Amino acid sequence: MIWTESPSPFLITSQYKRFAEICNKSESGKFISLFYGRTGLGKSECALHYANWRLVEPMLDKSAATLLIPKSVVQCGAAIYTPDVGATQKMVQSSIALLRNRFDEIVDRASCWHRFESGPFTPHKYLKLLIIDEADRLKPASLEYIRDLYDRTSLSIVLIGSPGIDRRLKRASLGQLHSRFTFAYEIQPLSIEEMRTFINVKWKELSLPLSADDAVSTAIMRIANGNFRALHRIFMEIKRLQKLNCLPIVTPDLIEVARQGLLLGGT
Repeated sequence: MIWTESPSPFLITSQYKRFAEICNKSESGKFISLFYGRTGLGKSECALHYANWRLVEPMLDKSAATLLIPKSVVQCGAAIYTPDVGATQKMVQSSIALLRNRFDEIVDRASCWHRFESGPFTPHKYLKLLIIDEADRLKPASLEYIRDLYDRTSLSIVLIGSPGIDRRLKRASLGQLHSRFTFAYEIQPLSIEEMRTFINVKWKELSLPLSADDAVSTAIMRIANGNFRALHRIFMEIKRLQKLNCLPIVTPDLIEVARQGLLLGGT
């Protein structure tokens, strides 16, 4: 597991640990795996944190010779590829090839800069794991290319998708790809304790008045229902309403007003 230099705190949940375990095993064992589940549960966030992608991705569009590359980049061995909507197989193939080349250039530059011994140069030696987010966007021809890429190279691959992608891959004449999955895991909602931890951290981060009492915490958890994205949205709306109305405390009534404004579930 890599370390990151992101200024934003990241809540290490049981589901992130499961994702990291799948990625680690896929990378070390040369596997192809599937990680899927409902929207808003944090699939993309897991990938972004695991790959240190918020730090690495902005560097890919710049010349490595002009960059001040942090030491943590040396430890990176995973990259994230998100296909465009409607991307053709040729577009996917070209984008992945460019990503692999730029990623290796950045990590090789970091190794030289920070004087890490990385051994003799070989093409694509740094990128070990390719994480493909929004895999539902891939057409059958592109998915077949992914299978071929996995077979012909040393890359391990993790596909991230929505519920039902496992069944769609099995039915859509992609049996050869489906049969290669070593791990297939459906992400679960946040637990009660994880939501409580998130609420306490977010409360301090946004400098909200006092602290979240049981009634307020219960109201937030009922609305979010374990959904990571819903928790973020409800806190942004709480902060906006509290500041707008100069409220000295946050009450369950304010939480209900925030819920109605965001069209979130829960009653």
